[in-house]
Amino acid sequence: MAQRRYRPTPPPPRRDSRLGIALATGLLVVVAVVVGVLVMSTGRKNNADATPTVHPSASPTAQVAVAATPSPEVASPPPTTVVTPTATRVVAPTPTPIPPTPTPLVGKFGDLPPADMPSGNSAGRALSFQFRLNMSLQGVPTQAPVYQLQHRTWTATQVHTLADSLGIGGTVADQGGGSFRVSGTGSLYVSTDLVQYAGDQTATPVAGPLPTDDILIQEARSWLLKHQIVGADAGPGTIANRNTSAGQATVLIKPVQPSPILSQIPSASITLAASGNVLEANIQWPAGTAQSSYGLRSASDLWGDVQAGRGYVEVSPDLLPSGSVQGTVTLTAAGLAYTTASGSSGQQYLVPLVVFSGTAAVSGASQPVPVKVYVSAAGAQSAPRG
Repeated sequence: MAQRRYRPTPPPPRRDSRLGIALATGLLVVVAVVVGVLVMSTGRKNNADATPTVHPSASPTAQVAVAATPSPEVASPPPTTVVTPTATRVVAPTPTPIPPTPTPLVGKFGDLPPADMPSGNSAGRALSFQFRLNMSLQGVPTQAPVYQLQHRTWTATQVHTLADSLGIGGTVADQGGGSFRVSGTGSLYVSTDLVQYAGDQTATPVAGPLPTDDILIQEARSWLLKHQIVGADAGPGTIANRNTSAGQATVLIKPVQPSPILSQIPSASITLAASGNVLEANIQWPAGTAQSSYGLRSASDLWGDVQAGRGYVEVSPDLLPSGSVQGTVTLTAAGLAYTTASGSSGQQYLVPLVVFSGTAAVSGASQPVPVKVYVSAAGAQSAPRG
């Protein structure tokens, strides 16, 4: 029997494998589409978030870097803030400027005539003083009022009324230029600010002890106010001379303001007897004053005048030893005083002085001697006369 050759039967075609491959392929396409949509959506979102928000608290020197637009496949990284450090600049200190010396204030009267200053000293002797300052120059005044004197004008009727009030009688003689004279029981002469009175020269003076200084001053002031020779601006007064043997005393009265006044204008000098009667009077008193503020010279310039001997020295001669006078004056305070200044037009002013005060250690003196030094002070003023 012939042997039968064996042939394996070929397997039938696998339809289910093709279908699976087709389904798998389709699924992959769907997944790819979905992934692509998601990627595109994520890219747009990241691109919108790339714009940074600047917060109020951000440093003014900070710089914000904005990321580039991302590709559709890769999401953009978050924005990065790059802080640039601020450089430190070293600034050299500005030197403090030296302020210029201020120009002294000039008041409404303009430039002033020179001050009427006495020369030398009140002792009337040669004094050899060295001056030293024991105070701050910041205590020296820098401004002061200037007073313009307003002169009186008289009429014959006014002079007649005054003569009758004084008990003189007589006839008023007009001497021209605003001057008048009356003679009778006593005499009267007036000319602008000047009033001179003399009592009855034939009357016998009443002997007797002089009243106290306070009573004498009050009697002199009351006499001036009673006859309306001066007004209520008259100050309290001082005793200028007291002659016990003659039974007479002289009272000097000056205005309340300004004070003190170094000059004799304005002033009223009244000589009284022990009985209280006024023997004579010499009055130089304006009708009033106008006032304006002026700047003063620098304190260093004023002190320089003292050291150079350009001031008037007030010292009591009774406290000085006989012979030569040598000493060291220590000045401890500064204030204001006044004196007259007369212009070429006849206008007069009371102008400020700065007065330095202190004490002097004088060789041969038993105690320190009070000293005052007056110097011309107004800035808008010529050099003083005297």
